[in-house]
Amino acid sequence: MPQSKPNMETFQLQTSQNVSLEHPLASVGDRILATLLDFLVMGSYAILLTIIQNAAAFSNTFYWLLLPLLFYHLIFELFFNGQSPGKKIMGIRVLKADGGRLSPGACIIRWIFRLIEITISSGSLALATIILNGKGQRLGDLAAGTTVLKLPGKKMLEHSAWQEVEADYSPRFTQSELLNDGDIRTIREVLHHIAKSTKQLSNEELLRKTRKAIAEKTGINTDLGDLEFLHTVVKDYNALYQQAYAEV
Repeated sequence: MPQSKPNMETFQLQTSQNVSLEHPLASVGDRILATLLDFLVMGSYAILLTIIQNAAAFSNTFYWLLLPLLFYHLIFELFFNGQSPGKKIMGIRVLKADGGRLSPGACIIRWIFRLIEITISSGSLALATIILNGKGQRLGDLAAGTTVLKLPGKKMLEHSAWQEVEADYSPRFTQSELLNDGDIRTIREVLHHIAKSTKQLSNEELLRKTRKAIAEKTGINTDLGDLEFLHTVVKDYNALYQQAYAEV
């Protein structure tokens, strides 16, 4: 069965249920913009404190309130599910590459390396490592076993394997997890073509061949019609994906 190739670099994320998720990496541009947005938040906080300190004539001990800026990224990634405000705005998130939950230890390791890779080297070391590594990982990510991934937005959902699924939906065919994003993109392209085409005989042949390819890969045996079967597989795959992703 032919597979469509994604338009961006992806990372194979292994979940605790041994489900392999093909997920788009956060681009270098997204990470740079997220960092700049975080600098903006940090700068605004520092300016606001300075204004308050000058207006209220507090002593210099007031500047101890600037100390949280040193732990800015550690605090947000640790307590806000791997996202600083900049990452939240850009729709990217830090995740454990092995599918485990982002631990305090991993956050601390990333934070320590950040001081060297980004703060001291002005980001040049982190940028070089991400580009050369090819898996969206700077040195801190390599040491902590993490990576930074792009979360699916509505536009991405329209042109990818992903599809919104009801939270209480129960997958009918769990074997759908044996497929990959390329398979699902192909199925969606077939379904899109069928919906627009008026050639019934060629449509039936295309559905039959697509169904056969999916059944051979997954071992699914069902009495569902070809069209309903393919729609169900796409929905089941996305439901299984979202359930596994929620565990990460």
